[in-house]
Amino acid sequence: MQRDEVHFAISAALAELGRPAEAVQEAGLIENPITKAEAEAEIVRAAARQGAFDTAFEIAVEIGDARNRSAKDLALETLAVEQAARGLIDGAFDTVVAINNPFRRSEAQAAIAVSVARSGDIPSAMHAAARIGMDYWFTAEQNRFKIASGLVARSDRFDHYWFFEALAEIAKIQSQNGDIDAGLQTAHAIPDLAGRARALAGIAAEQVAQGNIEAALTTARRIEASYGDHEAMVAISDGLAAAGDFGGALEMARAIQETYGDGAALAALAERQAMMGAYDESDATLTDIAEIEDLDRARAIIAREYARIDRSKAALDMVGRIANRNKRFDAVLAIAVTLATEGKTDRALDLVTEFAGRADAEELVTAVV
Repeated sequence: MQRDEVHFAISAALAELGRPAEAVQEAGLIENPITKAEAEAEIVRAAARQGAFDTAFEIAVEIGDARNRSAKDLALETLAVEQAARGLIDGAFDTVVAINNPFRRSEAQAAIAVSVARSGDIPSAMHAAARIGMDYWFTAEQNRFKIASGLVARSDRFDHYWFFEALAEIAKIQSQNGDIDAGLQTAHAIPDLAGRARALAGIAAEQVAQGNIEAALTTARRIEASYGDHEAMVAISDGLAAAGDFGGALEMARAIQETYGDGAALAALAERQAMMGAYDESDATLTDIAEIEDLDRARAIIAREYARIDRSKAALDMVGRIANRNKRFDAVLAIAVTLATEGKTDRALDLVTEFAGRADAEELVTAVV
């Protein structure tokens, strides 16, 4: 296994240096077939980033991996995304034809449309999204005849899921680029209720990021799907907390937990309060969190914040309140590494001594040193 990891690292390094042939040769020495496939996928990604698309494709199609989330399919998708980002949209669609699984191929086509949108060419992104349904079940030869045969109009022959997902992502990108109205227009044009809800939730989150809480609330109210406003409500709650409105954020976060059984908004609020120096309020918010996983995650993040600002006793107390042993270890490790990075090695070692069992001490001390 260790030998395979060495070959993987060397192969990846050669690929980054622009030496794909040598990288493939090195990857060929890997014994584990999955590790070998992943190494070859890394070579494809490196070649794609360097613009060597033909080389990347030749390597990708030879990857021996038949899993649903195979290294081969991921490599082909990555290559197509890079091509699309550089304006080679037709080439990108040709690339993903090599993905045999039709659902994965449709997912890769959606990634192409999103990549084009991120490049700033929204009209071309829309056109690319429209090709997802048309290219779904057909070979390149069949694709030339389907319009004349009337198959395009028969929606039951297509799976529109990734088409809707692409439109939702494009709507979010439009809002991130500052064109909220265009994003809303795209979102409302999505015929699927769930897809439209995801798009509107993403736009609401972006409006929160821009500081426009009222607009975000208006957008969230437009979401028709049951529970579809969850993401938007969490973002709005966090936005209220970031603006210092802890009361409004707490009220909304409690409502989210009651409605969705999700304490993530309460955890985020407690973290915000700690980072803004409202330590008593943060501790009080923690008592409202019902799910132990949400509570442990919040405690770990708050403990790191306390350690960062030299509130060592509070950090130690918070770590001690983490119920899950593995999460407690992860929190101690993260805090110790943070302290050591800041040159506070003695404090980091004290923390390790306080919480590490014999089995953990060596790993923690190694991380600190």
